[in-house]
Amino acid sequence: MPPPNKISTLFGHEKPSIIADSEDFLRECALLGFNTANISGLQKLPKNSIVFSFSNDAAKKTFELAKNTESKKSVFCAAQVFEPTVANALYSLKLLLSSNFEHALSTQRSVLHMLNSNDKFFLSGNDAEAQVSIFSHAQPYALLAEDVSHDFVQSVAEFFEVHYAHMNPQEPCPFSFTGTLKIAGILTVLRKANPILPEGLKISLKWLSDRISEEGALLSVKDNTITSLQINNEDYVKLLDLAAGSRGLKLTEFAIGVNEVIASNIDYKINSQMNEGISGVHLAIGDGSSGYHIDFLSPAVSVHPEH
Repeated sequence: MPPPNKISTLFGHEKPSIIADSEDFLRECALLGFNTANISGLQKLPKNSIVFSFSNDAAKKTFELAKNTESKKSVFCAAQVFEPTVANALYSLKLLLSSNFEHALSTQRSVLHMLNSNDKFFLSGNDAEAQVSIFSHAQPYALLAEDVSHDFVQSVAEFFEVHYAHMNPQEPCPFSFTGTLKIAGILTVLRKANPILPEGLKISLKWLSDRISEEGALLSVKDNTITSLQINNEDYVKLLDLAAGSRGLKLTEFAIGVNEVIASNIDYKINSQMNEGISGVHLAIGDGSSGYHIDFLSPAVSVHPEH
Protein backbone atom coordinates (compact mmCIF):
# COMPACT_ATOMS: atom_id res chain seq x y z
CA MET A 1 0.00 0.00 0.00
CA PRO A 2 1.44 3.41 -0.92
CA PRO A 3 2.39 5.85 1.84
CA PRO A 4 -0.20 8.56 2.53
CA ASN A 5 1.80 11.35 0.87
CA LYS A 6 -0.83 12.77 -1.48
CA ILE A 7 -3.28 13.16 1.39
CA SER A 8 -1.08 15.92 2.82
CA THR A 9 -3.36 18.37 0.99
CA LEU A 10 -5.89 17.69 3.74
CA PHE A 11 -3.77 16.98 6.80
CA GLY A 12 -0.48 18.77 6.16
CA HIS A 13 2.51 16.73 7.26
CA GLU A 14 0.68 15.02 10.11
CA LYS A 15 -0.29 11.42 9.51
CA PRO A 16 -4.02 10.78 10.04
CA SER A 17 -5.24 8.19 12.51
CA ILE A 18 -7.53 5.40 11.31
CA ILE A 19 -10.76 5.11 13.30
CA ALA A 20 -13.23 2.23 12.90
CA ASP A 21 -15.52 -0.20 14.71
CA SER A 22 -13.79 -3.31 13.30
CA GLU A 23 -10.85 -4.64 15.30
CA ASP A 24 -9.77 -6.81 12.36
CA PHE A 25 -9.58 -3.79 10.07
CA LEU A 26 -7.77 -1.71 12.70
CA ARG A 27 -5.24 -4.52 13.17
CA GLU A 28 -4.46 -4.44 9.43
CA CYS A 29 -4.11 -0.66 9.49
CA ALA A 30 -1.73 -0.83 12.46
CA LEU A 31 0.45 -3.22 10.44
CA LEU A 32 0.56 -0.52 7.75
CA GLY A 33 2.00 1.92 10.27
CA PHE A 34 -1.10 3.92 11.19
CA ASN A 35 -2.18 4.99 14.64
CA THR A 36 -5.60 3.41 15.18
CA ALA A 37 -8.50 3.58 17.63
CA ASN A 38 -11.84 1.85 18.01
CA ILE A 39 -14.60 4.40 17.80
CA SER A 40 -16.38 2.84 20.78
CA GLY A 41 -13.60 3.98 23.11
CA LEU A 42 -13.37 7.60 21.98
CA GLN A 43 -14.77 10.75 23.57
CA LYS A 44 -13.77 12.93 20.64
CA LEU A 45 -12.17 12.57 17.22
CA PRO A 46 -8.41 12.91 16.74
CA LYS A 47 -7.26 16.13 15.10
CA ASN A 48 -6.70 14.28 11.79
CA SER A 49 -8.55 11.07 11.02
CA ILE A 50 -9.93 8.71 8.41
CA VAL A 51 -13.05 7.02 9.73
CA PHE A 52 -14.47 3.73 8.45
CA SER A 53 -17.91 2.84 9.84
CA PHE A 54 -18.84 -0.84 9.57
CA SER A 55 -22.27 -0.26 11.18
CA ASN A 56 -24.94 2.42 11.32
CA ASP A 57 -24.23 2.88 15.04
CA ALA A 58 -20.60 3.71 14.28
CA ALA A 59 -21.65 6.18 11.59
CA LYS A 60 -23.98 7.88 14.05
CA LYS A 61 -21.29 8.01 16.74
CA THR A 62 -18.82 9.56 14.26
CA PHE A 63 -20.95 12.66 13.92
CA GLU A 64 -21.71 12.73 17.66
CA LEU A 65 -17.97 12.74 18.35
CA ALA A 66 -17.47 15.44 15.73
CA LYS A 67 -19.83 17.72 17.66
CA ASN A 68 -17.65 17.23 20.75
CA THR A 69 -14.40 17.91 18.90
CA GLU A 70 -13.33 21.53 18.48
CA SER A 71 -10.50 20.99 16.01
CA LYS A 72 -10.92 18.14 13.53
CA LYS A 73 -10.19 17.20 9.95
CA SER A 74 -11.87 13.92 9.11
CA VAL A 75 -12.60 11.90 5.98
CA PHE A 76 -15.61 9.64 6.55
CA CYS A 77 -16.09 6.32 4.75
CA ALA A 78 -19.51 4.69 5.24
CA ALA A 79 -18.52 1.09 4.58
CA GLN A 80 -21.71 -0.31 6.08
CA VAL A 81 -23.99 0.88 3.26
CA PHE A 82 -21.78 -0.64 0.58
CA GLU A 83 -20.04 -3.83 1.75
CA PRO A 84 -18.75 -3.83 5.35
CA THR A 85 -15.89 -6.32 4.98
CA VAL A 86 -12.25 -5.85 5.93
CA ALA A 87 -11.14 -6.65 2.38
CA ASN A 88 -13.42 -3.98 0.88
CA ALA A 89 -12.34 -1.40 3.44
CA LEU A 90 -8.64 -2.06 2.79
CA TYR A 91 -9.28 -1.74 -0.96
CA SER A 92 -11.03 1.60 -0.37
CA LEU A 93 -8.23 2.81 1.89
CA LYS A 94 -5.65 1.93 -0.76
CA LEU A 95 -7.50 3.96 -3.40
CA LEU A 96 -8.04 6.83 -0.96
CA LEU A 97 -4.33 7.03 -0.08
CA SER A 98 -3.30 6.94 -3.75
CA SER A 99 -5.72 9.73 -4.73
CA ASN A 100 -4.51 13.22 -5.59
CA PHE A 101 -6.78 15.37 -3.42
CA GLU A 102 -5.31 18.67 -4.55
CA HIS A 103 -5.92 17.86 -8.22
CA ALA A 104 -9.41 16.51 -7.50
CA LEU A 105 -10.49 19.64 -5.63
CA SER A 106 -9.03 21.89 -8.33
CA THR A 107 -10.80 19.91 -11.04
CA GLN A 108 -14.09 20.18 -9.16
CA ARG A 109 -13.74 23.96 -9.30
CA SER A 110 -13.21 23.86 -13.07
CA VAL A 111 -16.15 21.50 -13.59
CA LEU A 112 -18.37 23.63 -11.39
CA HIS A 113 -17.51 26.75 -13.39
CA MET A 114 -18.32 24.95 -16.65
CA LEU A 115 -21.66 23.68 -15.33
CA ASN A 116 -22.65 27.08 -13.95
CA SER A 117 -21.68 28.88 -17.19
CA ASN A 118 -23.65 26.68 -19.61
CA ASP A 119 -26.92 24.81 -19.74
CA LYS A 120 -26.53 22.24 -22.53
CA PHE A 121 -23.74 19.68 -22.81
CA PHE A 122 -22.69 16.74 -24.93
CA LEU A 123 -20.70 13.72 -23.80
CA SER A 124 -17.77 12.20 -25.68
CA GLY A 125 -15.17 9.51 -25.14
CA ASN A 126 -15.60 5.78 -24.49
CA ASP A 127 -18.19 5.72 -27.31
CA ALA A 128 -20.61 7.91 -25.35
CA GLU A 129 -23.48 9.37 -27.33
CA ALA A 130 -25.48 11.54 -24.97
CA GLN A 131 -26.72 15.02 -24.17
CA VAL A 132 -27.54 16.57 -20.83
CA SER A 133 -29.34 19.81 -20.01
CA ILE A 134 -28.98 21.56 -16.65
CA PHE A 135 -31.96 23.65 -15.57
CA SER A 136 -31.84 27.08 -13.99
CA HIS A 137 -32.98 25.90 -10.55
CA ALA A 138 -30.22 23.26 -10.36
CA GLN A 139 -27.79 23.32 -7.44
CA PRO A 140 -24.67 21.25 -8.09
CA TYR A 141 -22.91 19.66 -5.13
CA ALA A 142 -19.16 20.29 -5.19
CA LEU A 143 -16.32 20.38 -2.66
CA LEU A 144 -13.69 23.10 -3.03
CA ALA A 145 -10.31 23.66 -1.38
CA GLU A 146 -11.69 26.33 0.94
CA ASP A 147 -14.29 23.87 2.24
CA VAL A 148 -11.53 21.72 3.73
CA SER A 149 -9.01 24.41 4.68
CA HIS A 150 -10.25 24.45 8.29
CA ASP A 151 -12.29 22.02 10.40
CA PHE A 152 -14.30 19.49 8.42
CA VAL A 153 -15.94 16.07 8.45
CA GLN A 154 -16.61 15.10 4.83
CA SER A 155 -17.73 11.92 3.12
CA VAL A 156 -14.93 10.55 0.98
CA ALA A 157 -17.20 10.58 -2.08
CA GLU A 158 -17.54 14.38 -1.95
CA PHE A 159 -13.86 14.86 -2.75
CA PHE A 160 -14.09 13.21 -6.14
CA GLU A 161 -17.29 14.24 -7.91
CA VAL A 162 -19.56 17.12 -8.83
CA HIS A 163 -23.13 15.93 -8.90
CA TYR A 164 -26.79 16.82 -9.20
CA ALA A 165 -29.24 14.85 -7.08
CA HIS A 166 -32.97 14.39 -7.50
CA MET A 167 -33.98 12.57 -4.33
CA ASN A 168 -37.38 14.21 -3.83
CA PRO A 169 -39.73 13.08 -6.63
CA GLN A 170 -42.13 15.94 -5.80
CA GLU A 171 -39.55 18.47 -6.94
CA PRO A 172 -38.51 19.07 -10.56
CA CYS A 173 -35.37 17.25 -11.66
CA PRO A 174 -32.35 19.58 -11.99
CA PHE A 175 -31.14 17.87 -15.17
CA SER A 176 -32.35 16.08 -18.29
CA PHE A 177 -30.29 13.21 -19.73
CA THR A 178 -30.75 11.31 -22.98
CA GLY A 179 -28.32 8.97 -24.70
CA THR A 180 -26.17 5.86 -24.34
CA LEU A 181 -23.12 5.11 -22.19
CA LYS A 182 -20.74 2.20 -21.92
CA ILE A 183 -20.82 0.98 -18.33
CA ALA A 184 -17.71 -0.50 -16.72
CA GLY A 185 -19.23 -1.19 -13.31
CA ILE A 186 -22.09 -0.53 -10.92
CA LEU A 187 -22.39 0.27 -7.21
CA THR A 188 -25.36 -0.68 -5.05
CA VAL A 189 -26.51 0.84 -1.76
CA LEU A 190 -29.42 -0.10 0.50
CA ARG A 191 -29.36 1.90 3.70
CA LYS A 192 -31.57 -0.54 5.63
CA ALA A 193 -33.42 -3.75 4.90
CA ASN A 194 -36.77 -3.25 3.15
CA PRO A 195 -39.17 -6.22 3.50
CA ILE A 196 -41.24 -5.01 0.54
CA LEU A 197 -38.40 -5.69 -1.89
CA PRO A 198 -38.30 -9.12 -3.58
CA GLU A 199 -36.03 -11.73 -2.00
CA GLY A 200 -32.69 -12.43 -3.60
CA LEU A 201 -32.09 -8.94 -5.01
CA LYS A 202 -28.71 -8.56 -3.32
CA ILE A 203 -27.49 -11.80 -4.88
CA SER A 204 -28.91 -10.85 -8.29
CA LEU A 205 -27.29 -7.41 -8.20
CA LYS A 206 -23.94 -8.91 -7.17
CA TRP A 207 -24.20 -11.28 -10.14
CA LEU A 208 -25.03 -8.34 -12.42
CA SER A 209 -22.13 -6.31 -11.04
CA ASP A 210 -19.67 -9.16 -11.63
CA ARG A 211 -20.94 -9.68 -15.16
CA ILE A 212 -20.68 -5.98 -16.05
CA SER A 213 -17.15 -5.81 -14.63
CA GLU A 214 -16.14 -8.70 -16.87
CA GLU A 215 -18.08 -7.93 -20.07
CA GLY A 216 -19.20 -4.30 -19.86
CA ALA A 217 -22.74 -3.08 -20.54
CA LEU A 218 -24.57 -0.52 -22.64
CA LEU A 219 -26.95 1.79 -20.80
CA SER A 220 -29.67 3.62 -22.73
CA VAL A 221 -31.59 6.55 -21.25
CA LYS A 222 -34.38 8.66 -22.69
CA ASP A 223 -35.65 11.79 -20.92
CA ASN A 224 -34.16 10.70 -17.56
CA THR A 225 -35.61 7.17 -17.74
CA ILE A 226 -33.48 4.08 -18.29
CA THR A 227 -34.83 2.14 -21.26
CA SER A 228 -32.29 -0.69 -21.36
CA LEU A 229 -29.15 -2.14 -19.79
CA GLN A 230 -27.68 -4.61 -22.24
CA ILE A 231 -24.89 -7.12 -21.79
CA ASN A 232 -24.18 -9.00 -25.01
CA ASN A 233 -27.67 -8.15 -26.30
CA GLU A 234 -29.38 -9.43 -23.13
CA ASP A 235 -31.45 -6.77 -21.37
CA TYR A 236 -31.56 -6.47 -17.57
CA VAL A 237 -33.81 -3.43 -17.26
CA LYS A 238 -36.51 -5.46 -15.45
CA LEU A 239 -34.04 -6.36 -12.69
CA LEU A 240 -33.15 -2.68 -12.30
CA ASP A 241 -36.83 -1.74 -12.09
CA LEU A 242 -37.40 -4.34 -9.35
CA ALA A 243 -34.35 -3.28 -7.37
CA ALA A 244 -34.79 0.50 -7.48
CA GLY A 245 -38.01 0.60 -5.43
CA SER A 246 -40.60 3.34 -5.77
CA ARG A 247 -38.45 5.55 -8.02
CA GLY A 248 -38.18 2.77 -10.62
CA LEU A 249 -36.08 3.57 -13.67
CA LYS A 250 -36.10 7.37 -13.22
CA LEU A 251 -32.66 8.92 -12.77
CA THR A 252 -31.89 10.28 -9.32
CA GLU A 253 -28.32 11.48 -9.97
CA PHE A 254 -26.00 12.81 -12.65
CA ALA A 255 -22.34 13.18 -11.66
CA ILE A 256 -18.95 13.99 -13.09
CA GLY A 257 -16.03 12.16 -11.47
CA VAL A 258 -12.64 13.83 -11.10
CA ASN A 259 -10.36 11.16 -9.58
CA GLU A 260 -8.01 10.43 -12.47
CA VAL A 261 -5.19 8.54 -10.77
CA ILE A 262 -7.20 5.55 -9.50
CA ALA A 263 -8.21 4.33 -12.98
CA SER A 264 -5.56 1.61 -13.27
CA ASN A 265 -6.26 0.27 -9.77
CA ILE A 266 -10.06 0.01 -9.82
CA ASP A 267 -11.72 -3.37 -9.38
CA TYR A 268 -15.32 -2.93 -10.51
CA LYS A 269 -16.36 -6.16 -8.78
CA ILE A 270 -15.83 -4.45 -5.43
CA ASN A 271 -18.77 -2.44 -4.12
CA SER A 272 -16.67 0.48 -2.89
CA GLN A 273 -17.66 4.12 -2.61
CA MET A 274 -14.23 5.04 -3.96
CA ASN A 275 -15.08 3.61 -7.39
CA GLU A 276 -17.71 6.24 -8.15
CA GLY A 277 -15.12 9.03 -8.14
CA ILE A 278 -13.40 7.61 -11.21
CA SER A 279 -12.79 10.29 -13.85
CA GLY A 280 -15.77 10.17 -16.21
CA VAL A 281 -19.50 10.30 -15.49
CA HIS A 282 -22.01 8.25 -13.60
CA LEU A 283 -25.78 8.10 -13.44
CA ALA A 284 -27.91 6.61 -10.68
CA ILE A 285 -31.43 5.37 -10.00
CA GLY A 286 -33.18 4.63 -6.70
CA ASP A 287 -33.15 6.41 -3.35
CA GLY A 288 -31.40 3.76 -1.22
CA SER A 289 -34.43 3.43 1.07
CA SER A 290 -37.52 2.27 -0.83
CA GLY A 291 -35.08 0.36 -3.03
CA TYR A 292 -31.44 0.20 -3.98
CA HIS A 293 -29.50 3.25 -5.07
CA ILE A 294 -27.60 1.97 -8.12
CA ASP A 295 -24.73 3.91 -9.72
CA PHE A 296 -23.71 3.21 -13.31
CA LEU A 297 -20.05 4.10 -13.81
CA SER A 298 -18.82 5.23 -17.23
CA PRO A 299 -15.10 6.12 -17.03
CA ALA A 300 -13.12 8.14 -19.57
CA VAL A 301 -16.18 10.15 -20.64
CA SER A 302 -15.84 13.93 -20.97
CA VAL A 303 -18.58 16.55 -20.68
CA HIS A 304 -18.42 19.55 -23.03
CA PRO A 305 -20.66 22.60 -23.41
CA GLU A 306 -22.74 22.78 -26.57
CA HIS A 307 -21.89 25.99 -28.41
